[in-house]
Amino acid sequence: MNTKIMTVAAMLAAYACTVGAAAPQTDTVKLVHFQEKATAQAAMMTKAYKNQAQTNSQSVSITLPQSIALALQNNRTLHQSQWDYEAAIAQVGVATSGRNPVVTYNYSANHTGNEVNGVSKTGNAFSHQLGVGVSVFNRALDAQIEAAKYSRDGSGAALTEAAQTAKLTAATNYLSLIMSRNKVNVAEQTVCDYEEHLKNANLQYQVGIVSKSDVLATNTRLANAKTALVEAKNAANLAEAKFNNHVGLPVSTPIVTADKELSYAPYGISLESAKSYGVAHRGAIVQAAMAVKAAEENVDLADASDIPVVKANASRRMNGAHWAGNDSKDWSVGATLSWNVWDGGQSKANVSAAKAKLEKAKEAYAQTIDTVELQVQEAYLNLKAAEQKIKSTHAAVEAGQEDFRIKTLRYRSGVGTNVDVLDAETSLATARNNYVDALYNYNLSIATLEKAMGIPVDSAVGTGVNIVNQG
Repeated sequence: MNTKIMTVAAMLAAYACTVGAAAPQTDTVKLVHFQEKATAQAAMMTKAYKNQAQTNSQSVSITLPQSIALALQNNRTLHQSQWDYEAAIAQVGVATSGRNPVVTYNYSANHTGNEVNGVSKTGNAFSHQLGVGVSVFNRALDAQIEAAKYSRDGSGAALTEAAQTAKLTAATNYLSLIMSRNKVNVAEQTVCDYEEHLKNANLQYQVGIVSKSDVLATNTRLANAKTALVEAKNAANLAEAKFNNHVGLPVSTPIVTADKELSYAPYGISLESAKSYGVAHRGAIVQAAMAVKAAEENVDLADASDIPVVKANASRRMNGAHWAGNDSKDWSVGATLSWNVWDGGQSKANVSAAKAKLEKAKEAYAQTIDTVELQVQEAYLNLKAAEQKIKSTHAAVEAGQEDFRIKTLRYRSGVGTNVDVLDAETSLATARNNYVDALYNYNLSIATLEKAMGIPVDSAVGTGVNIVNQG
């Protein structure tokens, strides 16, 4: 049992409800019976799927490339774009078929009767006719075919864009899962620090060095830290479920990521190189360019209504009193020319409308280039900002650890205050979380930048720098 079967069953039930709402004249008894069967089948499949998911709850080990591969295989939005592309390919075939010969066959059989001088006579008449026609010259058909080809190529570019989006989402969810689990580690470390300090405060209180307020304050901070730990674990579980949902796994499947912590690797690329590559390779720009070319062909299509159309034809006909119809035979070969001499100005208006749509497509093309350049620049600047923040937050973590150690030692020696220790631990926890956020933002900025540049989908995240620098 799989999600595809469940989807079909659910769609069947939804279709039954839709038919009931849209066609009230349908026989009620049959409709209710159909709905009951569809609903029962969907419920049965859902129950079987849940049982399978429960028995198949073993953990899944996965890498970032594997996550992306699963997303590209199972993503619903990407599947829709794939079918749009298939439909665009088929439309080219529909348009091109106008150039192919058309073969027709007609057969007729009649029983006739007449009366001559009071005498009735009857007879049979059979006829066979085979005809072939082909378009010799049709400018409108040529423009229609070319427009369909450009639309097909634009749909292919849209499919690439959809794949890029699915790849980025998979990378985002993978990085988010690691980031949320790293924050769970930070929260657990914070709880451990407060527990150790609470033990120290209790010892100090028992020997009369500090007051009860130190113990109460530390206990309050510990309770808050435990609450933060629960929230961090919930966020990690939600990130895992979101990851599973995108890559097509049951949401309750435990995921073991190959990468346990987010890392930093320099990404040496210039803004100018990133923009140049993006303008040359981004699927959205290719799609907009194909829309311009298709609009140009549509102008020619509208203008072609005033151009003559030439067709050639040939036929063979046989007639007779028997079913074979071969008593008499004749054939014909010819050509037809049709010319729309005057249509009241309709063709001129159609050309004007097509030219206006062409100008609109050109504006959209220019706007797409501007948008891509802006997206590349935004992702690039975010990358550089995150890279700088990694350095500063890492330094803050080191400083916070040393400050917390010193404040703890001073408190144990009786020369420091409890507030100093608690504040130092709060600052340390904040620095640790900031460092995790900086690493996450940096790695996410790399994936976002590569998507904005149009790095090939089959390339691993982070390898785009080599592709761009190699030209």
